[in-house]
Amino acid sequence: MKGRPLIPFAIIAIIGVVLMVALSAAGVNQRADREAEEAGEGDEGEEVVIDDPIAYGEETAMNSCISCHGGDLTGGMGPDLTSLDLSQEEIVDIILNGQGSMPAIDLQPEEADAVAQYLLEGIE
Repeated sequence: MKGRPLIPFAIIAIIGVVLMVALSAAGVNQRADREAEEAGEGDEGEEVVIDDPIAYGEETAMNSCISCHGGDLTGGMGPDLTSLDLSQEEIVDIILNGQGSMPAIDLQPEEADAVAQYLLEGIE
């Protein structure tokens, strides 16, 4: 290869350009897929099916409420939730819309209803 030193470099350059084009096309497709997934995350139309509302409400409360209302929900930064003098509808409204210093919690209405049922019936 004494007479043609540029041929190996040209081959490497061509392979590099082909790889860049192929990887760029793959990246564009992945980005489009990710954007489509993100656009579908906020769908309000999905219905949540809950078999056991008390158990589901307890699990959700333990994941969402204990940071402010304490591990046993008897109070922390927030008030005691073990002896509420509210209706189930009022509790659901507070969960979904917030009240006072409590922010609205991002739950589906069915999930908020399960938490309200747990707070009214399931706390032992």
